[in-house]
Amino acid sequence: MHWPRSFAPRLALAMAAVVLVASVCGAGWGWLRAQSALRQQLDLVLAAEAEGLIRDYENYGLAGLAEATRLYTRRQGPIFLSLAAPDGRIIAGGVPVAPVTLRGFATLPRADDGSEIRALGALLPGGVNLLVATELAPVNRAAAALAWTPPIAGGAAALLALALGFWLARRLERRLAAVSQAARGVMAGDLTQRLPQSGRGDEFDRLAATVNTMLARIETLVAELRQVTDDIAHDLRSPLSRLRQRLEAAVGAARDPDADTAVLEAAIDDLDGILATFAALLRIARAEAGAGRDAFSDLDLSALVEGVAEAYAPVVEDAGRSLATEIAPGVRITGSAALLRQALANLLDNALAHGAGGISITLAPDGSLSVADEGSGIPEAERDNVQKRFYRLDRSRGTPGTGLGLALVAAIARLHGGELALGQGPGGHGLAVRLRLVPAPQRDQPRGP
Repeated sequence: MHWPRSFAPRLALAMAAVVLVASVCGAGWGWLRAQSALRQQLDLVLAAEAEGLIRDYENYGLAGLAEATRLYTRRQGPIFLSLAAPDGRIIAGGVPVAPVTLRGFATLPRADDGSEIRALGALLPGGVNLLVATELAPVNRAAAALAWTPPIAGGAAALLALALGFWLARRLERRLAAVSQAARGVMAGDLTQRLPQSGRGDEFDRLAATVNTMLARIETLVAELRQVTDDIAHDLRSPLSRLRQRLEAAVGAARDPDADTAVLEAAIDDLDGILATFAALLRIARAEAGAGRDAFSDLDLSALVEGVAEAYAPVVEDAGRSLATEIAPGVRITGSAALLRQALANLLDNALAHGAGGISITLAPDGSLSVADEGSGIPEAERDNVQKRFYRLDRSRGTPGTGLGLALVAAIARLHGGELALGQGPGGHGLAVRLRLVPAPQRDQPRGP
């Protein structure tokens, strides 16, 4: 693993650095806050001691205060007391600082070692100075002990973040190695490769599922492309070969204007059929590639179906058959009017060419469009195959057509977010081709005045 370029270790190092910096800043802030709080508590203790001694002075006078000071000093507690005359002479007790007359709180250096002493001085009647003091070293040690807690916790958290980062990096490296292997297989041409999934349903699994769906679609498209190439080579070889033979025969024959005209007209008909095949393939390819979706608009599907039905009514009548319509009013969808007309026209052409009896067009309120006839229908085992390019049933090979009509309709249906389904016609016989489309959301109608 390239640790300096791996994301997880770099993230772990960054998190560890942030935790350490935050813990150091927190330690400094905590030390200041702890020291301030402890000194406030210490000042309260000194003030309480001074207040008690002042009451002794008020009740028993200077002699009583001096005796209380001597007794307190003999206990050798953490509190220092001193009672000094106006001229600086120590009457009782003693505080290890240079002689000073103090009123209020002050931090003084110790006379022997220079350590800090917190003192409270009070000036009593008669000029007597009462000094209550204690050392600050215990307070500073307690504040320092509290301040070390954040760095210790931060260091432990930083080490944990590093360990977790390296562990995640190893797991990520293993998963990415499997992904890279599958990707190399796809690049080598093996489109059956799929990204591995752990089964936990996490973000990587969801991403792998999305990519696998994409790969499956690509595999299908490539397979269809190969099939189209084979089908084109197979289905167009015969008409092109016949055209070449006809032209070669015409070139070798004696010139006859009428015969030459007939040959050229037949050649033009063959070329028109070949060009129509290529045009249909191009339309299918554009629909499957999503071309034209950016030009979708809101359209009245009911009106579109009625227009196509009216245009085909004379053609159906000339063929000696009937056309019935059942069109729900006001069905709107978002799509391409030209492509939907083409799809419906293809379905009607198929019903005319391969069906029998009456033809019915039905548009349901849910956007389902179906064209049914009373012919022999299509066997259930062949219904998926007839939607493929160039696929034709054996009984249809003698009729005009290229086998691309239903393939184009299926592609148009997918482009509009729908699907094409084949089933039995009315009464359990014939063929019903259903084009399921998604209607547009209903919009509020404007209210009248």
